[in-house]
Amino acid sequence: MKRLAPLALLLLSACAGTDAVSQVQPAGYLRDAAELVAAADWSAPETLTVRIPGYRFTPDEMVFHRDRPTRLVLVNETERNHSFVAKAFFQGIAVKQLSGPGGTMDGPWVERVLVPAGETKELWFVPARYGSYKFECDITGHSALGMSGLIDVR
Repeated sequence: MKRLAPLALLLLSACAGTDAVSQVQPAGYLRDAAELVAAADWSAPETLTVRIPGYRFTPDEMVFHRDRPTRLVLVNETERNHSFVAKAFFQGIAVKQLSGPGGTMDGPWVERVLVPAGETKELWFVPARYGSYKFECDITGHSALGMSGLIDVR
């Protein structure tokens, strides 16, 4: 039985879930997200790259500007899956797309981003609500190990 515990933990961490991008509005999310995406000029988005070199995000504090098209690049440099989750922040952005090696998913809403081991994901969005928001990796135990941070929309 003792041999099964490490195996079970490994399997649980491998089953990290999936991306959650929707064209059906989740409760509490921007009602006009599709219109904001359509009206944005995507030719020169502000870009921020966040590296995941272990059980942390670098940087772990991000600043975005309201109403400016933005590209967030999440680079997982590890051999483990990680996620990027920020429910209150996600409720206040209009998502154009989430792209990665597996393809592109169109928004306008996102609830979770999974960044598989060694991969990069890009989240294209327009922040529509000012505020400070917490974000984290929601894979079991990762946030407790330091995978969290703060987003400020100015």
